[in-house]
Amino acid sequence: AFRAAAAGSAAHVAAECRTRRSTCASSGAARKNQCPGGSKPSGMGAARRPGRLGVAGSRDDLLVTRALRDDAAIEKGVSSLKQLGLDDIGVNIDELSRDIGITDSNDTMSLNREFAVYGFVRVTDGRSGLPKVTLTHPCGSHCDVYLLGANIMSWVLANGGEVFYTPDGVAFPAGEPLAWGNPVCFPQFGAGGEFAGTPPSDVPLPVDGFAKSLEWNIVQTGVHENKRGEAPYVSLEIADTEATRAIWNHNFHVLMEISLDHAGINVSMQVKNTGETKALEYAAALRSHVAVADAKEPSTNYVGLEDCVYLDNTLHPTKPRVRFTDQEENQEWLHLDAPTDRVYLNTQNDTGVEVGTGCTVFARNMCAAGVDGFGDRAVFNPWMEADAENYRWYTGLAIGAIGKLIKVEPGLSHASKMRFEVLDVIKTQTLQARKLMYQKHALRKMADRPVYDIPGDELPTDFQ
Repeated sequence: AFRAAAAGSAAHVAAECRTRRSTCASSGAARKNQCPGGSKPSGMGAARRPGRLGVAGSRDDLLVTRALRDDAAIEKGVSSLKQLGLDDIGVNIDELSRDIGITDSNDTMSLNREFAVYGFVRVTDGRSGLPKVTLTHPCGSHCDVYLLGANIMSWVLANGGEVFYTPDGVAFPAGEPLAWGNPVCFPQFGAGGEFAGTPPSDVPLPVDGFAKSLEWNIVQTGVHENKRGEAPYVSLEIADTEATRAIWNHNFHVLMEISLDHAGINVSMQVKNTGETKALEYAAALRSHVAVADAKEPSTNYVGLEDCVYLDNTLHPTKPRVRFTDQEENQEWLHLDAPTDRVYLNTQNDTGVEVGTGCTVFARNMCAAGVDGFGDRAVFNPWMEADAENYRWYTGLAIGAIGKLIKVEPGLSHASKMRFEVLDVIKTQTLQARKLMYQKHALRKMADRPVYDIPGDELPTDFQ
């Protein structure tokens, strides 16, 4: 009875909030249509618009105020539930709130009030109740950045296509890092030991470091304005703690910014050595699970990995083996057909994955020439031997500083930039057609060679 009464009271509050939100959206759309030619409203900055709410000169002050009022009403509904004393009779307030449409926790709603940008940035609870920041581009694309590990878990294009793979219905156990999407690898990449991407440490570090297991803090949100148009962004940070110093005795501060534009995601990572005596050496990378049509199909290939030295981690259990791409039959593209774990050193900038649907997902290093940036790539897929349920639906592509560690002196910082980009380009079709034509031409020339029928006794002695 208590549950039914509370549900009826709070459902009325939630319904009123949804009505106000729809009115808000209609008013915002009408206001946007009144701007001829998409002209910018007054008060908008030319280069960067801060994302905190309540900033003077924001183009949607009225809508933001209404959104604040709606969130306050939702929070009031949750508070009213708590005032009923339902906890005393065993009713879970959080579960009841989700049943009637109040889905976010109080902490998440507080973050949303502070950092939301109407129409561009919103903080909500995602899978397993984990908080996430959703960036939405005016074209319709959006991405979800989970605060646990600063993981870009999802990126959906304007046409509805998902770029990064996360299995449907997978649970995220409490206290464990997010294994799918785009885990951030810092200060180590891989399993450590003699493998590439292992920084100096007195004790073994976790696989791919510990940054993916930490809760990142939101520093700022907003909207960049550049030649590509408006690009919502979020800045996240972590710093050393007693727990991190226990396994990696260094003082550091990591600031990462993620921005979304029409067909790409830009990521910048700045690492500062906040210590006073010793230098900081680290590896850093984003381990991406790129969604593909079918990894077994010949239309799914890696490109841009030719003329490289790579380290194969599958040939020996503890030591990588050095190989060269020019020793392979098809070095222009790589098609997986077995368990793969490789690190390509100092690759080209046109590295990517042809996903089998007519487009290619590129991972590009955006650092200036001569700057140690994200110049290495890693290719991975455990194949059916270790992941029979998911191996066909993604190909692993990591970009970062893996083979050569980045060194930062005390008090200094180092910044790296990279970009994910989706283009309607297929490179291997032309290469494969050209190779097939060459093979046919070579066979034709072999068939056209003259045949000499010489009796054995007429051949010179050495030929006999």
